[in-house]
Amino acid sequence: MIPGLGATRRVYAPIVSALARHHRVIVYDPRGVGDSDVPPGPYPMARLAADCVEVAGGCGAETFQLFGASMGGLTAQHVAVLHPGRLTRLILAATGPGSHTAVPAQPEATAALLGRGARTPAEAYRMACTVLYAGRFQREHPEFIDEEVAYRAAHPIPGRVFTAQFRSSRDADIGDRLGEIDVPALVLHGTEDVLVPLANAEALTKLLPGARRYWFDGCGHLFFHEDPDLTAEVMVSFLRGG
Repeated sequence: MIPGLGATRRVYAPIVSALARHHRVIVYDPRGVGDSDVPPGPYPMARLAADCVEVAGGCGAETFQLFGASMGGLTAQHVAVLHPGRLTRLILAATGPGSHTAVPAQPEATAALLGRGARTPAEAYRMACTVLYAGRFQREHPEFIDEEVAYRAAHPIPGRVFTAQFRSSRDADIGDRLGEIDVPALVLHGTEDVLVPLANAEALTKLLPGARRYWFDGCGHLFFHEDPDLTAEVMVSFLRGG
C-alpha cells in the first residue's frame, strides 16, 4: 500500500485491520516521511516506483497485489508499467492517469491542500482537511478532523519533502502507457473529490484495459477514511476475484 502526498503509512490505518484479516498487508513510509530516513528530494517517479518494488522484495514478496491512493496511485501506475511481472492485481484510488490527461482541481482547492498562508503545521493541515474530505463528513465528524490535525501538528512533514513530492505528482505522466498494464485493475473514487475530480477516474478506467470501477457516493478525496468498512469490503471482493 503506497501512501499519497505528504502521508505516512498511518493514512491507511482505518482499513488495514480489515484487509489484514484476509491478506498479508505491507504498508511503508515513502522516502523522506515518517520513519524513512532517506534525504529529501528530488523524487523522480521512477525512483519512487523502484522503492515500492524494493520494499516488497525486502519483505519476501516477489509478486504482489498493489494499492495506491492519490500520489500513491500515480506511483502504483509507474510500478505496473515499469516493473511488469511483479503485480498480480492493481487498485488505484483517488487518482488519475497523469498530467497530460488530468482534469485539474480548482486553484483554491490546490491552495488549501498546500496550506498556503498558514502559520503553523496544524493550521496548514486544517486547511487541507477542507478539501480532503467531503463537506458532509466534515460537519458530521469534527472530532475525526481534530484528531487528524493534532497528529499532523505533532508529526509535521518537512516542507522541502512535501514540495519534492508535489513536484513529482504534478510532473507524473504515464497515461500513454497504461494500455501496457495486463493485470486486473480496479479504480476507486469519491464522487465529491475536489482535489482529483471524478473525470480523472473515469479517464483512468478507460485507459486501463478491462478495468473495473467503484464510486463512493458523497465521499471526498480520502473516501477510505469516510467509509472504511465499505472500502475494505470492495477491495477484498476484488482481490478475491469477485
